Amino acid sequence: MSSAHLEIQHLTIGFASTGRVLVDDVSLTVRRGDATALVGESGSGKTLSMLAVMGLLPAGISVLGGDVKLNGVSLLSLDSRSRRRLNGSEIGLVPQDAMAALNPTLDIQTQFELVLRTHRRMNRAAARKRTIELLEQVGIPEPDTKLKRYAHEFSGGQRQRVMIALALSCGPDMLIADEPTTALDVTIQQQILDLVARLRQELDMTVMWITHDLGVVAGLADDVAVLRHGKLVEAGSAEQIFFAPEHDYTRQLLAATPTLFDTAAGTEGATR
Repeated sequence: MSSAHLEIQHLTIGFASTGRVLVDDVSLTVRRGDATALVGESGSGKTLSMLAVMGLLPAGISVLGGDVKLNGVSLLSLDSRSRRRLNGSEIGLVPQDAMAALNPTLDIQTQFELVLRTHRRMNRAAARKRTIELLEQVGIPEPDTKLKRYAHEFSGGQRQRVMIALALSCGPDMLIADEPTTALDVTIQQQILDLVARLRQELDMTVMWITHDLGVVAGLADDVAVLRHGKLVEAGSAEQIFFAPEHDYTRQLLAATPTLFDTAAGTEGATR
């Protein structure tokens, strides 16, 4: 059995000023090398939980209780400088909106250069070479000709590939993919999902999928955890969650997941 890579222990998140709780006593273990999906509707607390892991909670929101451990080390006990060093080098994040995440005023080469020179102490030539390698790895054609392009000059799918490359630039062994297919058409969605799944195998990474759609992670996740209103309502193997869910909310999510047959027939329906 795989060892624990990430351990979320009784995590509680909320507004320190009022005591209002947004994520309530969530515990979850992510095994090394596995793909784990954190699933729930908007506002369920899944993104907040992962932002807490990375120390990137919005202003005014903080961890009120519990702990988060990476490789057995408490992340909440680290100072801000240590957390910044860890982000990127040990955990990579692919955010929901690549257009918003990429700096519109800097070309792609400069954005990669800033990360690689800061975290990996690379000189400009080495950073350029590494950027080309990364863009090639995620399927950007003729990457050396695209280094001086800006975010708006790439298609939506290409921007997401650039974000994945940026998240992998410092060689993390865990990747958090937060709704990575948002606003992409179905064909491009599948390409991005397949890309992350391939990179997980090639780079021997642990992957955390954050999504509202169970259909997105069908066939990709080893384990699934379901959040509702900030509480963990069910967690287990993907097989258990998809074929023998115990909680009504999980069954509702599954019932709302379209299938190829539902789409073709224009019907509501089965999850498999």
